[in-house]
Amino acid sequence: MEKIFTFETYQFDFAFIEHIKSLRISKGWSQETLSTEMGVATKFVGNVESYKQHQKYSTRHISLLAKAFGYKNISELMDFPTPEYDRIKVTVKQVYNESGTKVMASEVVGIEGVE
Repeated sequence: MEKIFTFETYQFDFAFIEHIKSLRISKGWSQETLSTEMGVATKFVGNVESYKQHQKYSTRHISLLAKAFGYKNISELMDFPTPEYDRIKVTVKQVYNESGTKVMASEVVGIEGVE
């Protein structure tokens, strides 16, 4: 079963979450491992990376993330393109298990600026 939904968010927040997710995956870390490395609740990173949750990284978390990834300067952590828009609309396709109770895969299928 597939479901498609859209949500609006700030492009910086979305891009930063995706950037951190990419760094996490490149290290071979699970969401729980990064949460532990940051010293936050074990489900925190999972909640931030979920497209259905509204949790985000705060300025405090930026410092914790830089330390967790071993960066000496926060600017190294922030090495991703400047967002083009303030707000964006994100369209996500999710694939569920046969009973429709668990998300098996999520894919961003569209991003557009909101003026």
